[in-house]
Amino acid sequence: MKKSLSSLLEVYHQYRNLKRQSRVFKVFRYAFYVLFAAYFLTIMFPQYLFAHEVSHKNFKVYARQPLDGNIDKVLDSAEARLAKSPIYDKSVVRKVFLTDSHAFYAFLSNKAFGSFANSIPGIDNILVNKSDAANDLVFINRAEYNKRSLSGVIAHEVTHLFIKKKFGWARVVGTIPTWKKEGYCEYVAGDGTLTYEEGIKYLKENPDKPSYFKYYLMVKYLIEKESLSIEDLFNRDFDEKNLEAKVLANL
Repeated sequence: MKKSLSSLLEVYHQYRNLKRQSRVFKVFRYAFYVLFAAYFLTIMFPQYLFAHEVSHKNFKVYARQPLDGNIDKVLDSAEARLAKSPIYDKSVVRKVFLTDSHAFYAFLSNKAFGSFANSIPGIDNILVNKSDAANDLVFINRAEYNKRSLSGVIAHEVTHLFIKKKFGWARVVGTIPTWKKEGYCEYVAGDGTLTYEEGIKYLKENPDKPSYFKYYLMVKYLIEKESLSIEDLFNRDFDEKNLEAKVLANL
């Protein structure tokens, strides 16, 4: 009888321990869900983290630090570059978020933390890495080739939005190759991390290595040498290796 009671008590204690552990597990699980939801909403709607807001023409810029009149010059420069594109679309909303540190950019950008900027899918917020609007610069966290113009970066990212609007999100994500998308965005931006001379030198030394500069030259060749329209550029299929060879031969 005593053994039976002891066994029952042991089973009861085990039950209580499991129940207690289960409650702890549930608390941690719900806490994880809450934190994940909060982070997801922050990524999608980060406005509350930015104390300052400036509207200029088609742009709405959010910043952590006060912005002076130089931001208007940066945006005017970006808009002038965009306006030259045949797929320019004034109706596209341009929400630009200027982060003030590499760490804060990494927090909001997730896997794109190593880029100068990126646009968040779905609502198309444009997040920009650490920047200096007064001098039209944006920086990336690496030792060399770590800066380029802020106006060019903004033009590059807005062009991605134009491409999505023109050719459809599904095609952009699924079938349009990277060299077309990034090459055309660089073509519209008009400048990059490397100067033209540095880019040519790098390409000749690394002909098989992917780079935005190579993609830029490929798009530039098709538009300026072969007189292709933007529709032809994005709708036609190309032999990428053959095109690379033509570009290198044309340098």
